Amino acid sequence: MANLRGGNFEKQIKDAFHRTLAFRESRHMQQDNLTHSVALAEKREMYLRDFKEYLEQKGIVEGKINTHMTEQTVKDFLEQRVEHLSPKSALDYTTGFNSLLKGLEQANITIPANLSHNDFLKDFRETFRNELKEIEVEKGRYIQNLDQKLAELREIRYESYVVAKIQSETGLRVNEALEVAKNFSNYYNPQNSTLEGVIGKGNHIYAPKEISYQLTQEIQKLENIPHYNTYRQDLKEVGINRSHDFRVTYAKDLLESKLEQGIEYKEALKEVSQEINHHRPEMTEYYLARA
Repeated sequence: MANLRGGNFEKQIKDAFHRTLAFRESRHMQQDNLTHSVALAEKREMYLRDFKEYLEQKGIVEGKINTHMTEQTVKDFLEQRVEHLSPKSALDYTTGFNSLLKGLEQANITIPANLSHNDFLKDFRETFRNELKEIEVEKGRYIQNLDQKLAELREIRYESYVVAKIQSETGLRVNEALEVAKNFSNYYNPQNSTLEGVIGKGNHIYAPKEISYQLTQEIQKLENIPHYNTYRQDLKEVGINRSHDFRVTYAKDLLESKLEQGIEYKEALKEVSQEINHHRPEMTEYYLARA
């Protein structure tokens, strides 16, 4: 293993380009991360220049650019770089940069980040995959006449009504709402009338959520918890196609409420993002645009 050649970052980027170049070579195996096309070469030059600019912003202008590619520095760089990208673009950029690192290592360039133990960016990329799964929904997900739908649901099955009420009042995902309904005492703090310690996707814990006295009483009256398929079928009977519609409706109503209070849009979006346990406000904005 060796360092990139050149007395400055600019020259080292050019060396990286030549060292990973394999235009005339066919790709022999899945683990081959060399640069086999002009399009990929252009992307990788962009990745390296982005990383160079990040280092310079941090006051790092000396040494070999590859020696600065530690796990922590790369993660910090990517968090800043993809902060305002859509989930898909963020995932694509992170995956591409990870491939660049592997390509450099394949070209015998020293990379301090440990690429041999699976994928050190796996959890980072999984965040964006989860975001993508959550927004893979059609437009028009906002529930009109929510109170009426809940009343109709109560007539069909009380247990399904209570789970739906939890979702609509808290913005929890269906599996999270079912867990709260099943083990309410584990999460309810009677002193503050809040749900606390609810775990969402990626093991992110929700901030405490205040719930109404009425909902508290309704949950405590539950004798059984509906099976997911039963709950799903009950929702369809009242014209709600997916349980996730409650979450979309909650988020949109909450954002509009904050804006009506005079809260600036970016701050309101940030607060809603925290309420529904999203990793980034950009995810919430993209999500609400499809409501």
